[in-house]
Amino acid sequence: MNLQIDYLRTFIALAETKNFTKTGIQVNLSQSAVSMQIKRLETEVGGKLFHRIGKTVKLTGQGSILINYAMRIVREHDEAVAALSKPSLEGLIRFGSPEHYTAGVLPDLLARFARSYPDITVEMRCENSDVIKDSVDRGDLDLGICTQISEGGLIIAHDPVVWAVNPEFVMQPHKQLALATFEEDCIFRTWALAALEKAGIDYRIVYVSRSISGLLDAVKAGFAIAPVIRSNVPGDLRIAGIEEGLPVLPVSNIALHKTRKTSSEIIECFSGHVIRSFRERTEG
Repeated sequence: MNLQIDYLRTFIALAETKNFTKTGIQVNLSQSAVSMQIKRLETEVGGKLFHRIGKTVKLTGQGSILINYAMRIVREHDEAVAALSKPSLEGLIRFGSPEHYTAGVLPDLLARFARSYPDITVEMRCENSDVIKDSVDRGDLDLGICTQISEGGLIIAHDPVVWAVNPEFVMQPHKQLALATFEEDCIFRTWALAALEKAGIDYRIVYVSRSISGLLDAVKAGFAIAPVIRSNVPGDLRIAGIEEGLPVLPVSNIALHKTRKTSSEIIECFSGHVIRSFRERTEG
């Protein structure tokens, strides 16, 4: 079996756009060329990768198995090519992110980037999304990852906000719900309180922290439940939802903001690395 990189790129794009025409635009191919590459890839793997539903497509079971491997193969390929073809890249990247992303995808992202580009220094700043966005707009940061709170930026991934609970948590309708949240300027806190109030659920904030690790520790102790992004829920906690009487929370759109003050090859390089890493983590 020979899984060609170009075919895998087209496969990933089609899985994201769910449309042959949009995929063609994204990968710079005609619609017929996209169709041909997908057919050749299906022949190679010995089965259908997509269900055709009108003008859209949906991954088959076999396609769902391949997508994670495809993203990993393409990512490793691109990083190897970048490391071998551009070893002389050097400089400084000023990068910002809210704390809840630094506990998930970012540690591995930064470590892999450092291995591929040892002469590029990344300075990391951890603030709330509105502060990060303003810093990027002013040119104080080169790049920033934000929870989308306004227009602008490139949406690179989606990560639902969910209720993280202790495995033994049981919703008690006549008892005040104990809640752990970030500080008042966090959008997740705003969403959670609005959802509870709309659902008529009585709650009390018993734990406040700027640290995702602090919130998760409170949940693990059974002290409270907390609204966090799904990718931050560890294996020793579980997600509770409407089946237990808790309201559905919004999906966090993750936006990448780039400064307009300066432009450089290393900024574009790091930007591509961030986009691939976030999409792989949240869609995997």
